[in-house]
Amino acid sequence: MSFVLIMILLLAGVFVVASVVLGRMTYKVENARDMEYLELEGNWIRYRVTGGGPPVVLVHGWLTSGRIWEQLADRLAQRFTVYIPDLAGFGDSDKPISGYGVRHGSRLLYAFCAHFGLTRTAVVGHDVGGAIAVKLAADHPDVVGRLVLIATPAKEDQIDLPTLLWLTTLPVVGPVFYSLGRLIKPLRRLWMLPFVLDPEDLTEEVVEDAGKSTPAAVAKTLDVMRREISRDRIVRQAGIVKIPVLVIAQEEDQIVDPQAATDWTQRVSAEVAFLNECGHLPMLERADEFNAQVLAFLTGDSRYFDTVTESPEEVIGEDVTEATEGSPSPAPTEPRGSEPGAAKANDSLSSITPNDDSYPLHSHDPGSAEGLHDDGTSDQHSARVADTTAGEDAARGIQDHADRAGNGSDVGRPLPEMPKDLFEWPESLKESRSWERSPEVDPQEHDEDVDFEGPQKEPPRS
Repeated sequence: MSFVLIMILLLAGVFVVASVVLGRMTYKVENARDMEYLELEGNWIRYRVTGGGPPVVLVHGWLTSGRIWEQLADRLAQRFTVYIPDLAGFGDSDKPISGYGVRHGSRLLYAFCAHFGLTRTAVVGHDVGGAIAVKLAADHPDVVGRLVLIATPAKEDQIDLPTLLWLTTLPVVGPVFYSLGRLIKPLRRLWMLPFVLDPEDLTEEVVEDAGKSTPAAVAKTLDVMRREISRDRIVRQAGIVKIPVLVIAQEEDQIVDPQAATDWTQRVSAEVAFLNECGHLPMLERADEFNAQVLAFLTGDSRYFDTVTESPEEVIGEDVTEATEGSPSPAPTEPRGSEPGAAKANDSLSSITPNDDSYPLHSHDPGSAEGLHDDGTSDQHSARVADTTAGEDAARGIQDHADRAGNGSDVGRPLPEMPKDLFEWPESLKESRSWERSPEVDPQEHDEDVDFEGPQKEPPRS
């Protein structure tokens, strides 16, 4: 009997030691020469840039990577310059022992935008990536020009993990269980099956990316994010965001409660799109409808809906409802980048026509950010846009925007003069939006767990 007890104690000791070792496991990129990497916040960040035109940044969510945006990026690249980073801890980026959550992610994303001289850019974020985008827009209003939130939780109790995935986030047990999943592909597939409604929509890339992280990155990202969004911290801070916002929620999402969309609209003036018969990954499950929704919002061109063969979305929101009441459907013309002969969506969806003046196609002039960095990153960005195969299409979009601006029809707030160092914003620029803040919103309020005192301290230059 004593022998059995000794063996049990030995096994328990080995398990605890293994858990501690695995829980402190990190990953560093060894060779960044042959691929696109940036060193931000002390970590190598993998990214991809495609297309040409106004900038759009795509921010992935928990347990995924930038590869999840491939289909949307291909569509956006016909009219926009698309930036797709892998957040620290996921994909092919470095995976440190700490530095996860919404606040750290926002600092990283700000440094990423600063490196390329991006201002008034559109940011599309999925689950934790959406929360990061909200904080970036609240802390640095002149960096973000419009916002798309996909399956983004507004409260900590709106996140519900399946049992097998929940085990990977537990102390002691979690590091061992996640490490097993990294080695056993069928176990990883079981983790990710609840992310989609139809198992056939679960791609090999998603299953592979779920095993690329580390136990620390997986557990700490989720744990810190839950504390940061608890007690409506992020939602309250979102009250100072005064830019166009689109919130996309999925009816069959088993990871994030679709009710989160209502919470966001109580603080920000947003359009809301509900995708029926869709799980947590609409960019894979309902790619055509999802892409059309994002493109129509970013361009103000509802003709993208005409290329959708089915229309499971229901779009709600004050602006959209007023636009659809009593308004005829637009002429069935093809948007740029659509396939000829594509089937139309139903009339109720096609009739949604956002005001072109309210949603202008924001042009991005890389030259306006000259002098941001001594290493000439802005010039590199200009060359990348000029050399892209979609440059001609982007030039037409920029010229259209310039024509509207010349006629005085662009209602967007004028772009302020950029400082020579993007990390040293002048006090006049910080105070220029103080009048927009709601009386009940105080961006300086904080909690003993998480500090949200106004705009973040700017990260060191990369």
